[in-house]
Amino acid sequence: MRRLVMIAATVCLAGAAQAEPDFSTVLDSKTLSFMDGNTDRAVLVENGDSGADLYLYLNLEPARDISKPLKAALVKKSVAWSGGMWGTRPSLETTARGSLLIKSENTGVGRDRWTQTLTVVYRNKDFVVAGLTRESYDTLDPNAAHNCDLNFLSGKGKRDGKAIEVKTPAKKLESWSEDALPKECVF
Repeated sequence: MRRLVMIAATVCLAGAAQAEPDFSTVLDSKTLSFMDGNTDRAVLVENGDSGADLYLYLNLEPARDISKPLKAALVKKSVAWSGGMWGTRPSLETTARGSLLIKSENTGVGRDRWTQTLTVVYRNKDFVVAGLTRESYDTLDPNAAHNCDLNFLSGKGKRDGKAIEVKTPAKKLESWSEDALPKECVF
């Protein structure tokens, strides 16, 4: 019986990874160019489980056959934390160099407040987390503020304003986990 449950769960998860997003729960979307001037799109969707899923689409131009559904190049489940009110909603931004910024925050609820930005680039046919910027503060203790700004590609960063060497290597976006923040950004 246990084996059947595991198989059923695996089949359901595999099917869910291929599903199209529920466009009624889109939090944000951005059109950008990860490489060579192509038109790419990132869509951030509320997943109903205190998180947001990211759908990345590549090469939307030239005009595609709209009779066929668009297939995501990558679906990253729970890429960002998402709360239900102001100051807890994730968003997307882009840079002039073709990077995607995934922003999440808790600036509106509780004592422990934080903001986080993941910088995602497209390298060697993979989406890579190239950087992480994180700030945290305690609304009752002004001396408990911390920040880090890490560049995983260059190996350079800052922690609480001081230059540091970043020993954590860049990871593929599909392997990124909020549960395993680099030690340089754990306060």
